[in-house]
Amino acid sequence: MRVVLLVTDLELGGTPLRLARLARGLRGAGVDVHVGCLARLGPVGQALAAEGIPTFAGDAADARDVTALFQVAREVRRRAPDLIHSTLVHANVAGRLIGAVLRIPVVGSTATIEVERPWHRAAERVTACVDRAHIVNSRALAAHVRRAFGLPAERICVVPPSLGPAKLPERATAREVLGIPAHEFVVAWAGRLDRVKRLEIVVRTAEILTRVPSRFLLVGDGSERAHVEQLLRLSNAGRIVHLLGWREDVGSVLAAADAFLFPSRTEGMPNALLEALRAGAPVVGSDIPVLRELGGEPRSAGAGPVTVLARLITVAGPDPKDYAAALLRLRSDPALARSLGAAAADWARTALDPAATVRATLDVYARVLGRRAGGASAGR
Repeated sequence: MRVVLLVTDLELGGTPLRLARLARGLRGAGVDVHVGCLARLGPVGQALAAEGIPTFAGDAADARDVTALFQVAREVRRRAPDLIHSTLVHANVAGRLIGAVLRIPVVGSTATIEVERPWHRAAERVTACVDRAHIVNSRALAAHVRRAFGLPAERICVVPPSLGPAKLPERATAREVLGIPAHEFVVAWAGRLDRVKRLEIVVRTAEILTRVPSRFLLVGDGSERAHVEQLLRLSNAGRIVHLLGWREDVGSVLAAADAFLFPSRTEGMPNALLEALRAGAPVVGSDIPVLRELGGEPRSAGAGPVTVLARLITVAGPDPKDYAAALLRLRSDPALARSLGAAAADWARTALDPAATVRATLDVYARVLGRRAGGASAGR
């Protein structure tokens, strides 16, 4: 089986890294996998190429660069795949157009619940009918795709999420390396600096926690960095919030943390959140479908915006005071924090298996191509 994995870009970020992990897993299962993107190759694509996985790029200057579509189409035609598996809206639309012209089956996939860009939903709704199947990695995303794109339920496939292997340091070692005193309450955040992440809530929450010995560690980069830096210059939180930029050792930061703050407006199945759960960092996040899905059943009935679930805490609404209250509760109740972290880590050990992700993806491919699942290892 030859498959082209097509994505919008291969820069450092959750979706490209997830796709790279899938490419490696598919190659290990015997699939002749090729990886392409609409933009320039980027560091993730370069790493795949160095590992011997064929890659290509459209080198699009921006979303309106039609020449990139023709460049990608030429590459796909040359590689003659059995199937195109696209991810993210631009790549989904491009993959569907190319697949329709070249008569190659297309499997689309969605990584987030889009609320910022209505035209993204419109583009998906108009073109998603081309998909032979559509992959998501959470029930929340499946419900969104069915509602927003108008796809029938039988065409939507939930493939479980996964993470690559990681060896996390002990908490004391991680804090020593980062120069964090034992008495400080450390709150971590990780991800792409983007409007949907509501980083202003992180800054305002940090302002409230300046009254206790605390430190906020923000890992990642993106278009909102300048805005966050401006917020910090105008805030007394600037002395306790540290922008660490992109780091390969995000697990070490999470191992040093007493809590993980995640107030996003919307999400699909973010890598950063899964990393935090695996690290056993107690999570305080927004009350959105995917966090409710990951969190499990409520521990006890209660009123108000803060809900303690089996594996994490959710906060309804955008008020930083409520997020601060949830974090301070973890600080004052170490038993609760330990219990949430242990439950999250236990869940992650069994739920985030890369082999299960590959098997489920191959099942989707086999269904689309009318082959037996597992037939990939027989070659093209």
